[in-house]
Amino acid sequence: MRDYYFDHADIFIFPVIDWHYRFQRPQHISTQLAMHGHRVYYLRTHFLEGTKSNIQPVRNDIPVFDVHLGLPVHKNLVADPLDENSKRILLDQFEFLRESLNILKAVCFVDLPFWSPLVLELQKAYGWKVISNSMDQLSGFSNVTPEMLASEDELTKRSDLILATSHLLFNEKSQLNKNCLLVPNGTDFDHFNYSPGILPNELIDIRKPIIGYYGALSDWLDTELIYNLASARPNWNFILIGRIESADVSQLKTMNNVFFLGEKPYELLPGYLQHFDTCIIPFKKIPLTEATNPVKLFEFLSAGKSVVATDLDELGYYREYVRLASSPNDWLDAIESALDDYSPAQVEKRMQFARQNTWDERILLVEDAIHAISQGPMDISASLPLLLPRENLVSSRLLTHYNGIDYWCMVYEKDGMLYKQTSFDLAEREARFLSGFESDYFPRLVDAKSEQDYSLITFQKIQGQNLNAALSEINSSIVKLYDFIQHCLNILVALKEKGITHRNICRDTILVKDGRPTLLDFSWAISEQEPYFSPSGLGGYERPPDGHFSDVYSTGKILEYVNRQHHRAFDWVISLMVEKDEWMRITDLMVLKALFKTALEKTLEGYESAGRS
Repeated sequence: MRDYYFDHADIFIFPVIDWHYRFQRPQHISTQLAMHGHRVYYLRTHFLEGTKSNIQPVRNDIPVFDVHLGLPVHKNLVADPLDENSKRILLDQFEFLRESLNILKAVCFVDLPFWSPLVLELQKAYGWKVISNSMDQLSGFSNVTPEMLASEDELTKRSDLILATSHLLFNEKSQLNKNCLLVPNGTDFDHFNYSPGILPNELIDIRKPIIGYYGALSDWLDTELIYNLASARPNWNFILIGRIESADVSQLKTMNNVFFLGEKPYELLPGYLQHFDTCIIPFKKIPLTEATNPVKLFEFLSAGKSVVATDLDELGYYREYVRLASSPNDWLDAIESALDDYSPAQVEKRMQFARQNTWDERILLVEDAIHAISQGPMDISASLPLLLPRENLVSSRLLTHYNGIDYWCMVYEKDGMLYKQTSFDLAEREARFLSGFESDYFPRLVDAKSEQDYSLITFQKIQGQNLNAALSEINSSIVKLYDFIQHCLNILVALKEKGITHRNICRDTILVKDGRPTLLDFSWAISEQEPYFSPSGLGGYERPPDGHFSDVYSTGKILEYVNRQHHRAFDWVISLMVEKDEWMRITDLMVLKALFKTALEKTLEGYESAGRS
């Protein structure tokens, strides 16, 4: 059975750029979502002639698909509105996709307001959630129409969630929709930290120092500034990588120390980046760039490179890792300093920051948000009778609908006690499980009773923090992080000893007290002797790519979330818990405990050799 509340939603990306245009935020988020088990359907920005769609896989290793929709008339996503007739034609194609692909629930990621009429209709017709991905200040583009800006406001107000890339956009959008989340850009650290060791042919005859930039060569690039810098320092060589779009580069092309290398594939960029002596982000200071969170900053820092950038408000949040400049003289001084800023401590500081700002890290925020909006608001119209006054009701949710029957769970709090009421005998089954545990890792059962159509168990309330609130304390030292991980593995050992093989271990069901986790909510546990919820196989939304539920895999996803410092040795062990290939995934708990102990020792050795505390 596919359970509506815990199955991964399918993702539709309504883009501003095509998949193969330039690998940026939309493709990174899509890739990460697919790696987390979602099917991702990435639409094209132009249409087939006709009224039918075409779907092709983008990659063979993860479920990302190219969707080419059809329209009988030409549409430009920036200049043209989506008229009513075209919307109806596209809706018919989505009805076909929904049925043919067996889509039970979906989330629409919208990168451009052109798609607003379509996605808002899908929201209304199917209950699909809408996430507006606010990446740019659209009013800053010269080709954006007033109609598109009005459509953007409507989309912002009616979206289930807004993802804002910059602080400015977050502050603006949150005025229209309180459900707004700041999700800056990130980096693929291992990709940009890697050096192929081969000097690209175009760089062989270019003298050091090399001042490097890659990205769009558009009208927001301050080409006049680059001209002034190159004129003032003829011994510096400036490398500009990217497709020339709307930037005026006529003066720069006359200079002997400015080189245009054209667009380079994403896969080859690290080979050029590794040979930059410092990196620059020379944007004009305009409303468009003030709202920009440059993805290249995180990529430059992944390679340990020093960075000089225009003094934009958004970049002020990162001034500890980038030199900010305003006038040409400021830029010259900053670049002079940046060229010498390569002490081992400074390089490691930049790379450590990049490790903490990866797309892996960003997607955890996005997954949390998807999970939250998928659950919907608290519903207190359950068919179960209220056992305590409504002011004592903490939560009420429909667990699932199976064979025509709704299964509810309602939680009350009163006088330091928690009361869990569930349909039929589910709570009674949970009580039987918990009565066999003597460990502090599980809530203490006080009482249990069963009525004809519901059962009730009582716990003593545990004072603690949710996992997100406890992260800073858990990561305050490598030893504390290690201890927390070992406690998590002890939970798995206790579960295994009781024959519980699958359950809903996720971030929502972990409470932290004194640095130790407590596992709450057994309503989806399954034992070898008795399925705690029928049919067996149900579980939480943390699941491996092969679709099977696994205690070890689910806990590995928690540890990915907890390991905020991204200690490499720990990352490696965690990767063995969440390995895509189930035959490669380590599940032996004693082996995992030993590996983490070794990882701690290796990490401490690395700290000692680097002179860190």
